[in-house]
Amino acid sequence: MKNELQKIAEYQNALLPLHERKTEQAIKDAVDNAEKAYKDRSYNFKNYSTLKLRQGSDRRIVKMYSPFSSEELLCIYLKRVLDKKYHISYPNRNTFIRSLFDTIYGLKDMSDYVIFKFDFSDFFNSVSSVYVYQKYIKEVGLERFQSELLREFVESTEYAYAGLNTSNILCEIAAKSFDSLVMQKFKDAGLILYKRYVDDGIIIFNRYISKDDCVACIQDAIKEAFYDCASANAASCKVELNSGKTAYIARRNMVVGGNASEFDFLGYVFVLNAKIGGKTEKTEFQYGITDKKIAKYTKRINKIVREYNEAPQKNMELLRHQIKAFTHRTVYRINRYKSVIWKSKGFLSNYCELRFHMDELTPKTEKFLKEVVRDAFAINGVALPYFMTNKDGESIYSLYNNMRKYRTLLLVEMIGIDCGALKKMCSQVGIDVTTGKGYDGLVRDYLIKVKVGH
Repeated sequence: MKNELQKIAEYQNALLPLHERKTEQAIKDAVDNAEKAYKDRSYNFKNYSTLKLRQGSDRRIVKMYSPFSSEELLCIYLKRVLDKKYHISYPNRNTFIRSLFDTIYGLKDMSDYVIFKFDFSDFFNSVSSVYVYQKYIKEVGLERFQSELLREFVESTEYAYAGLNTSNILCEIAAKSFDSLVMQKFKDAGLILYKRYVDDGIIIFNRYISKDDCVACIQDAIKEAFYDCASANAASCKVELNSGKTAYIARRNMVVGGNASEFDFLGYVFVLNAKIGGKTEKTEFQYGITDKKIAKYTKRINKIVREYNEAPQKNMELLRHQIKAFTHRTVYRINRYKSVIWKSKGFLSNYCELRFHMDELTPKTEKFLKEVVRDAFAINGVALPYFMTNKDGESIYSLYNNMRKYRTLLLVEMIGIDCGALKKMCSQVGIDVTTGKGYDGLVRDYLIKVKVGH
């Protein structure tokens, strides 16, 4: 166990910015403390902090252990034990979305289909970790000491609270059973796509199935996966469908010239209209992002312009770089412990599928992409700067143009922006390039300065 704790502590330390990283002695002390706490049972898994985070209009309750505390290191150790035992493959958002777009493309000429989208309410905080342990983990053959440590952990925490390192895998262990049950129940109903991303699910059928039947099957799967009577002595799960985020669309209910149908999934919005194509009816699709995400990114660019306007010393070059970063996809690499991780950030990265459907955008999304940056100046009473006076069709500071051309800031030496160009960029935004920092250090400073984050 000590070797695992050592690896965990070193990895956690590698995640920190350079100026916050702990010394080798501090890491050794943390590992020794965790090992001692395990041996004499002095750890206390109830010793977590509760934070209330606000994300727009949403509020989340998060539980966290103190960094490098014995409880945090042991919690991460248990996560790694479960990772190795269950080989859980965590979903990739962009891969899921690509599958959805590919499937929807095939629906255009189909005479009948059903789309059913569902969502769980407060998923993490509703999954009983004690229940998951008793139903899915207790008998799978963990080492005896591992199983006992996990039992103490789940009995202390009770639920898979957001913020705890084990919560994701505990939820996924139960949710994988739910997935299997759903696919089994719908196997003879014309199922052509089933995807679940944490608490959001989408199901597409190539024939008609009623909304009541969809809901009933999902409810049955929830009951079997999360409310097994054999585990009734465990703390009860509270998993339930969020009726306010359920969407049901049946092709046969759509009427040419009638109201559009729509659903959203992972920040994208899909709008469906019945149209006449030749002698047959077809479905016309439009794609965009949700109002919530439009508000999020509008708020972000407005903040950038407002901070520029309110600054005692207005730095036009910094503003230019911040807007350029906001309207581009940013790609860079970071070293994490003994591996290299590629990062892709920004609106263009998060909604990359839209670039293949620029002629099929929802009006609200098209307006947002074309006007959000210019609107930010008008809202804050700032005259358009020199770099924004280009014609719209030529501007590299437009989300719409950059989405169409998929413009990228490739901050990777040898294949992207070279060190000399990066130093020039850093100097333009007020970063000292004479301190001898390497390429990766300059990338970090630049991304923080232009509000991309690192």
